[in-house]
Amino acid sequence: MQTINFGIDLGTTNSLIARFAGSNVEVFKNPIGFKETLPSCVAFRNERVIVGDKAREWLLKDPLNVFSAFKRKMGTDESYFVASKDNLSVSPIELSAMVLKELKNFVYSSEVPQSVVITIPASFDTVQSNATKQAGYEAGFAEVVLLQEPIAASLAFFNKHLLSDKQQGKWLVYDLGGGTFDVALIGIDGSEMKVLDHQGDNFLGGVDFDHDLVMQVIVPKLIQKTGNSALAEQIKLRNSIYEKLYYVLLLKAEEAKKELSSRPTTEIEFVYTDPNGQDQDIYLEISQAEFNAIIKDRINATLLMLEVILDRNALTNKDIEEIILIGGSTYIPFVRETIAQQTQIKVNTQADPSTAVVVGAAYFAGNKPISIKKEEKESPENANSLSIKTGYNTTTKDLEEYISAQVNNYSAGLFYRIVRADGGFDTGLKALSPTFGEFVMLLPNKINSFQIKIFDAQNNPVFIETDSINISHGLFSLYGQPLPEDICIEIDDLNNNSTRCDVIFARNSILPLTKTIYKEMSKTIRKGSGDSLIINLMEGDAKQHPSTNKVIGVIEIKAENLTSDLVRGSDIEIKIDISESRDVSVSTHLGMTDQQFEEVFSPTKRYVSIAKLQDEITELRGQLSLDLDKALQTEDYDMAAGIQENIDKARELYDKSKALNINALTDEKYQLDEAKRRLARQLYTTGPVNNRVIRIKEKYYSWIENLTYWLDEMQDIPQKYQDQIKDLKESETEAMRSNSYFAVEGHFQKTMKLVNKIIYYTPTLLVGYFHIYSSQPPESFDNYTKAKQDIERGEKALERQNYEELRSILMSLVGNTKNAEMIETKIKGTGLS
Repeated sequence: MQTINFGIDLGTTNSLIARFAGSNVEVFKNPIGFKETLPSCVAFRNERVIVGDKAREWLLKDPLNVFSAFKRKMGTDESYFVASKDNLSVSPIELSAMVLKELKNFVYSSEVPQSVVITIPASFDTVQSNATKQAGYEAGFAEVVLLQEPIAASLAFFNKHLLSDKQQGKWLVYDLGGGTFDVALIGIDGSEMKVLDHQGDNFLGGVDFDHDLVMQVIVPKLIQKTGNSALAEQIKLRNSIYEKLYYVLLLKAEEAKKELSSRPTTEIEFVYTDPNGQDQDIYLEISQAEFNAIIKDRINATLLMLEVILDRNALTNKDIEEIILIGGSTYIPFVRETIAQQTQIKVNTQADPSTAVVVGAAYFAGNKPISIKKEEKESPENANSLSIKTGYNTTTKDLEEYISAQVNNYSAGLFYRIVRADGGFDTGLKALSPTFGEFVMLLPNKINSFQIKIFDAQNNPVFIETDSINISHGLFSLYGQPLPEDICIEIDDLNNNSTRCDVIFARNSILPLTKTIYKEMSKTIRKGSGDSLIINLMEGDAKQHPSTNKVIGVIEIKAENLTSDLVRGSDIEIKIDISESRDVSVSTHLGMTDQQFEEVFSPTKRYVSIAKLQDEITELRGQLSLDLDKALQTEDYDMAAGIQENIDKARELYDKSKALNINALTDEKYQLDEAKRRLARQLYTTGPVNNRVIRIKEKYYSWIENLTYWLDEMQDIPQKYQDQIKDLKESETEAMRSNSYFAVEGHFQKTMKLVNKIIYYTPTLLVGYFHIYSSQPPESFDNYTKAKQDIERGEKALERQNYEELRSILMSLVGNTKNAEMIETKIKGTGLS
């Protein structure tokens, strides 16, 4: 088994590369300057592209041609304009690829990495993950495997700081980096490490501290010194006369931030050019107290996410062993002090915040097989056609482990020996047999690498393709990477003339994942019409409205591409595969037309429109205002107060969105878009929605009572529907105890779908419901003339006991009845139910 070995921490501020080297991890250093970290910074100078420290030096001289913090724009459609290159446009993917190429130059060994593990924040969505992989491919890597940063940091920490007296428990990994934040709940059981849950924000990190320091401290002081109040807004706009100054101040703020970690005050010095072109030397003093005050709210936001994890997993602070700090921003004393004071959990700072992620990535890479096919090499003259398949435990606490082997194309007269990579263990030559095995000795607390070598009777080596064998002693192995969000499909919510999410893979499911689901057509699509069947794959919270989630990809099957009609109720088979690195492939089979549609979703860009953002916030405000009116009408003042609080949040978001400028140099629109999603989710979990949940529950219990009665009293209910009634009741508790509108509504819709099927396919009920609908007064029908014709036809079908004909007649009657409980409302929707 040849392993990847190379791991890369592609950071917002700094990047690193390391290699697993048999029993330890080597972090490579820059041949120039011998620093382990490479600033994630790219400068364009004439025809040259400069990456790293030299690029960062140009920030003060030529900031309009120097770019950093582009990791936060991964997965967006934004580009950076290079002024010195006739406004050349470069994407975050291209800039990241340049950093990755530079990291390759750190590798001074003869082993040139072709496969690599690159780390990403745990909260990166599918589009951001795809963008990171694309950067790796553009950098020249043939294989890119993604690893979540908290997992990498955990592997580094637990493999270095072994638990001598405690082999199980729960830890929190608090990862506050340059641009992103993640907190992960880690469970240890023996030698296995498992990520139980996580929470994060892709737009919260050290660069936000720098920006806040500029806008809330430095700029006000500069305005006070210069009297130029226009700086407050114009300094952060692209193409303004102060754009260069903004980047200079960001760099100064970053330097001040570092100095304030060890000093109560610091000074920054820079040149200010006024609108008339006059230069002025500026000296400003910044205190640690000022800095702490501006980052306080953001640190509190991280602690709220920490509390969410504890609440979601029914844990208290006492259930957590320690909080492990990683990420460069955790060097800030105020961060460490605030975490310790507010959580009352022991804070562990043993991990190196700068290198923990890359070291963990290398550990992971050292146990990850290369999956790309190697080029075929011409076999030496003494090569043999035999091959060896091995079996062994990859992790163990024992100091010896058994390796079993099976020989294919065995030939007599050969010998084998098993040697450890460091030379400290060697079985010596032994006669080869079709199957054999050996106990091998292990070095403690290391990954031990072994190789099986084959020799002929003259002790000459026989060249065969053999895999290396890696066995970890005392080190922690990874159970698997969890899925950051629910993966769901959008289906029609016919009862509410809307759509809803149907979960396929639940949040925290372990990657890779594969599943085949079966759906029904919610409407008939005629061949050649202008209609379409929509397969919309999304990620987010499946219990929320589809509008609050992010689209991964869409398969649109147009009617013009159908070979025949797709009739309502016909089956649709959908298979979804997600790899460990979040490659998503979808295969759809239409049973009625026997057609197959396949798609691999690998989007690398997502667009956020300021205008659309404002419209969505306006719609939220309108919905909340309606809910407020209903709460006031019913004199539910507690509910009204909660709704008003959300209206105030929506108003604040709208004001901020209106203040956004299309030329803004900041990440504010992405932060507002995420805040809008959070508010939209609250809309479906608070306020009058709770009354709707109660009404749906009441309707559900009424119908489940009918189903139970039918199950007990009627002998002609098909067995498959009897089984479905039992399954429905078994899943009732979990669904009905939820206060989520969509969870309860989804279970109710399953119930109603089953009710319809049982009525239509149970002769006793079919006849009974025909009599119920045929005896309705004329005003109950949309078209009474058609209803009369259906009733007459139904009576004749009854005489002939033609239940198939009666079934279609009852469907027609139900569809013609106003406000029928078992009617399925017609909406455009997706076509799936």
